[in-house]
Amino acid sequence: MLFSYKGIGLNRIMILIFAAMLLSSVNPSCKKHDPETGAGTSIVKDKTIPDVGSIAPDFILKDIQGKDVRLSEYRGKIVLLEFWATWCPPCRVSVPDLVGIQEKYRNKEFVILGISIDEGGDITAKLNEFIKEYKINYAILIGDENVSNAYNVRGIPVTFLIDREGKIANYYNGYNENFAKLISREIDKIK
Repeated sequence: MLFSYKGIGLNRIMILIFAAMLLSSVNPSCKKHDPETGAGTSIVKDKTIPDVGSIAPDFILKDIQGKDVRLSEYRGKIVLLEFWATWCPPCRVSVPDLVGIQEKYRNKEFVILGISIDEGGDITAKLNEFIKEYKINYAILIGDENVSNAYNVRGIPVTFLIDREGKIANYYNGYNENFAKLISREIDKIK
């Protein structure tokens, strides 16, 4: 061994550095959370994400006031659709970016629809508390398995940018620190 640091050989150091590089390049995301066991599980298997350029799957979901919201009602607007949950750390980190994006584009026929995949007790109360704490300025919908399946949500956050014609312009798995800049550039291209 040519080099050793406190009993750790050069090969082991190189393996540790390589592993750290691999982990740092991965977009952080959460798997579906089982509230009883705390384990992550996959939501959907053996399907592909809807193709960029295809019509976004329509849905009807309840907002936190109990009102029906249909995606197709937003035709003519740019829609940012994000699947997320209150227990997901990368989702929590993305909220200030989403609040800023909504503020920046609020007068430009743009809307954010946050689809919560939270489960368990009183979801509405949990979401209302979260909205207040994070000062969320965009619509929050209560997701269901059908919508998660239609969009092949395997981990969260996952975000879909939908153009004025209802077509998927792009999608983003996970979250990174350049999220707001990336989304803003994409929105500006659609205008």
